[in-house]
Parts: sequence; C-alpha cells; structure tokens
Amino acid sequence: MLKSLLDSKNGRIVAGNYTALLFIQGANVILPLIALPYLVRTLEAERFGLVMIAQTMGVFLTILVDFGFNISATREVSLLRSDRDKLSQLYWNVFFVKFCLVVVSFLIVLILITFVERFRVEPLVYVLSFGMVLGHAIFPTWFFQGIERMRVITFVNVLAKVLFTVAIFFFVLSPEDYEWVPLLNGGGFILAGIIGLAISFKYVHFKSPDFSQVKILVSETASLFVSNFATSLYTSGNTFILGMIAGDALAGVYSSMEKLVLAIKNIYVPLYQAIFPWLATKEETKITMFVKKMMLPVGISGGLISGILILIAKPLLHFIYNDAQIDSYTLVFQILAGIAFFSALNMLLVSLFFPAIKHYKKRMYALVIGGLFNLLVAIVGARYFSIYGVAVSAIVTEFFILCIAGYFFSKPKIEIAGT
Repeated sequence: MLKSLLDSKNGRIVAGNYTALLFIQGANVILPLIALPYLVRTLEAERFGLVMIAQTMGVFLTILVDFGFNISATREVSLLRSDRDKLSQLYWNVFFVKFCLVVVSFLIVLILITFVERFRVEPLVYVLSFGMVLGHAIFPTWFFQGIERMRVITFVNVLAKVLFTVAIFFFVLSPEDYEWVPLLNGGGFILAGIIGLAISFKYVHFKSPDFSQVKILVSETASLFVSNFATSLYTSGNTFILGMIAGDALAGVYSSMEKLVLAIKNIYVPLYQAIFPWLATKEETKITMFVKKMMLPVGISGGLISGILILIAKPLLHFIYNDAQIDSYTLVFQILAGIAFFSALNMLLVSLFFPAIKHYKKRMYALVIGGLFNLLVAIVGARYFSIYGVAVSAIVTEFFILCIAGYFFSKPKIEIAGT
C-alpha cells in the first residue's frame, strides 16, 4: 500500500501537500529560533514567563474553539469535497459552532481577569493573547486540509509568522515592551485568518446552518475535543502549572526549552496531516497495514532525534539563548529531549490511525488518561522538585500514552462505546 501510494497520482498529491506542510513546520522551527532568544534576553525571564503563561491560556482556549474539527471536519471535507452543496453546508455548520465557542472563550477571559487575582495583575496581556484564539478560529485550516490545498495554508501561515518575527525586533526593545508580544502574535494570527477565510469562499457558497446537522456534528466531535484538551494538559499545561507554583521566571526557562523540543518533535505533524485525508478514505485493514509499516522508520528517526538532542543539549542551548540561567538547567532539556521519540509514535496512532478509522473514543481514552496522569504528576513534581519534576512528568506521560495507544492498536477487537 505504501509503494502504491508513492507511485500513484494520490501519492504525488500527498507528497506535494507534505512539502507544503513541511515548509510551514520549517518556519515554525526557524522563526522561533530567531525570535525566542531575542525575547528571552530582552524581556528577561520573569516577563518572558508571564507572556508564555498568557500564551498557554490562549492555547487552551484555541483548543476549545477548535473543538476537534481539525480531525472530524477534515475527515468529512475529504469525503464531501466532490459535492459542493454538501461541502458548503458542512463549512457553515462548523463556523457556526466555532463562532459560539469564540464568544464563550472570550467570556472565560473576562471572568478570569475580573475575579481571579493571578490574572487581575496583568489583564491586558491576557486580553491581547486572545488574538491568537480569534485568528485560529477564523482560519479554516481543517477545510484546506480536507480539500488537499496545503499550499494555501503554507503561504498564509508563513507570511503571518514572518511579519510577526520581523515586527518583534522593531517594537520589543525593553522589558517594558512585553505587551507588544501578544499584540503582534495575535495580529499575525488574525491577519492569516482573514486571508485564509477569504480564499476559502471560492470553494463554497453560503448556506444557513442546519441545526439538526450541527447537533450531530457536535455530538460526534465531542470526544475529539476532550482528547485535544487532554493533550494540552501535557503539551502546553506544564508551563502554566510551573508558573502557578514556582513563579514566572522558572516558567520562562521551562517554556524556552519546551518550545524547542516541541518544534523539533512536530516535524512529524506535516507528514501525518498530508497523509490523513488520503488514508481516511481507505478500508480499516489497509489503514492498519499502512500504519504498521510506518512504525519502524518513525521509531528509528525519533530515537535518532532524541539522541542527538541529548548529546548537543548544552552547546545548543548556549548557542540559541546565551543565557546563564537557561544553561544551568541543561539537564531539564535533556530530559525533555526524550519526547521526540515517544511522541513520534504517539502521534502515528492518536493523530493518524485512530482518527482515520473513526475510533475517536479510543483516542480520547488514551489522551484523557494521559492528560490527567500528567496533571497529577506535574503538580506534585513542581511542588517538590520544581522544574525537574515537571520535565520528568512530561516524558513519563508521553511513554504512558504510547503504552495505552499501543495496547488499543494491538487489540483491535476491544470495543469502547461510541467508537
């Protein structure tokens, strides 16, 4: 099946989409390597930590607004793309739900900055960070993935990220300029969202939301939302937890390292995103065979990446950040480096296999159990072992999720209600 894909017209489409998405991921790796060291030195650890905590809150709200449509809607679009009328109905159904969730998300921000002391101290930072939520909501990434027009996503996203990176050097000149970071970041997301939204209109026509279909859509996607939120508990939540317990400065140190590791681990995301629309149209037995053939090369490459990061950890951190405080926590980065191996295999199962066969509940169980496990371990770890405890919780959680997902994969006859 893998060879037939590579030799077919579909294979060329997948390869083109992968190249486009890889270009985005390259920007996601290179541009932060330019901006992050500058922000760490200019804002200093405490202000940088504050900005990263606010950004983490934005990530949580983005997951709420996305609601799992990055998987469910992408899959449905790939199946309906030849029927413009049904495709348009789905398009506006999804946007109706997203609009409602944007309103709910902003109300959450207002409640936090009004009633919670931790957020009342710097309310503007959290309000400005909402820009990334709004921009992400209006950019129909799920739609372009489903119709396999990845070049659109590439152009718009890279343009927005380049503008944000360049603007940082003009507007953030001292620690007092920290509010410009969420403003520029949110502005980049909103600009990308408006452009992406305008381009998507050429593929659909307007239809009023069908509330009976909306209800079914929300019901089918709810488990994906729970899964994605659980994922955020260990991919983004650790910075937030550390900031609440150990302070903004250590949160800034941890975030600077975590962002490097996550950017590197996410080199697999373009591959899985490019394959998903094609794979979702296949029979379950063929999907299983395809994923089994990918396990060995994915595992080997993930292991090599982790090993290299561990070996070059100290000179890499010094070269990128040139910050004595960050250098002193090199061991934390070496612990986090193991994520590149475990997450490569995790994503193969939870981001590609289970969604492709529409076993959303199995995906949810693996991620929810892992997310709750991380929440408990990270809180205890942060309280008793500070930044080291949080780093250990991150890698142990990745291994734990791999074990659960691997068990479900090896026991396909296990039935879970709703899968």
